[in-house]
Amino acid sequence: PRLSIQGWYHAKDVPQQIEDATLNRLKSTAKGEDTEGSFVPLTSKSESFDTNKKNTFSQEDRDFLGKYINEIYLNEKSMKEICEQFEEVSSVQLRHFFKDEWAKKIGVATSREDKLCKVGRRQPVLDYNIGVSKEWKSVGPAHKQRFLEYVGDDTIENTGTENNGAGSLLIHLKQNVLQSAAFGRFIEELTSLGFPLGHRGRVRRFRPGLDYTVAHYGILTTQPVLDATLCFAAGNGEQCRYDDATGELIGDDDDAVWESGDYGGFECYIAADDEEENEEEAADEYNEEDDTELLSVSASNNTLSLVFRDPGTMRFVKYVGSGAPSSRWDISMEYEIEETGEDEGEA
Repeated sequence: PRLSIQGWYHAKDVPQQIEDATLNRLKSTAKGEDTEGSFVPLTSKSESFDTNKKNTFSQEDRDFLGKYINEIYLNEKSMKEICEQFEEVSSVQLRHFFKDEWAKKIGVATSREDKLCKVGRRQPVLDYNIGVSKEWKSVGPAHKQRFLEYVGDDTIENTGTENNGAGSLLIHLKQNVLQSAAFGRFIEELTSLGFPLGHRGRVRRFRPGLDYTVAHYGILTTQPVLDATLCFAAGNGEQCRYDDATGELIGDDDDAVWESGDYGGFECYIAADDEEENEEEAADEYNEEDDTELLSVSASNNTLSLVFRDPGTMRFVKYVGSGAPSSRWDISMEYEIEETGEDEGEA
């Protein structure tokens, strides 16, 4: 058992170096200080056709993306329905996004690496360096975030997909699909936000019992962005059902565990406090009943989440508990969009 004594120390005067306390450091972070670098234009080494042509989604784009993406999402009728939903609520989740052949390869690789690291399903985690290697680096500081980022090469063209690790498969999809001009024209059709001016992003792994990100002012953007997060996790990525009478979640499989949020791993969007309110309250923890929550997206296997995020919105990935079914693996992309001066809506 774990025993502890908890309490507060009171003093007449403010302690020295109070500005170094974690909460104060989060409050004092300047807007945009911790964004992930500059945007770069969309390109892809896999595209053999002209990427600088007029930004209209074409049959060439459809054929190129069809090598990777579930064909249902490339259907004109489906694309129109997705766009209508996005225009209404400024977000949409697309399940079974990549074709089965890609989803299965990634599922095998992620499951193998979780088993090697002995994480998830209530296995105790005793080492912060689990999974850290020359390809996977630990990202901090701990008062703002902790997760692993893949910094290795895209090697699957030379080694064969069946022998690749999760990182090389995910970075291949990032570099060849999500960074492509064809994908830019695709999401333009799905969101009506225009062709992306640029992109930035990373391949991440959130290990059970270890990893998270924190909402703070340093991650606020200075302009609207389109978040595109492709998540992989244990489960089939199915839409969960709720009991009509009780409102309770039905089932106890991996999809239901992620949906429940009991073990974290979800990505949450919340409204930032006004600057004049910063001294009173900071977005340092998740509160289920907090009315600043705008959207919560559960981890779901092979699911793409598209969310319009304005400069007043923060996001974070809730700490993944040791009881989670697996690591949360994702490709987290941000696309720079042109400001129109119109109210696009909020996350």
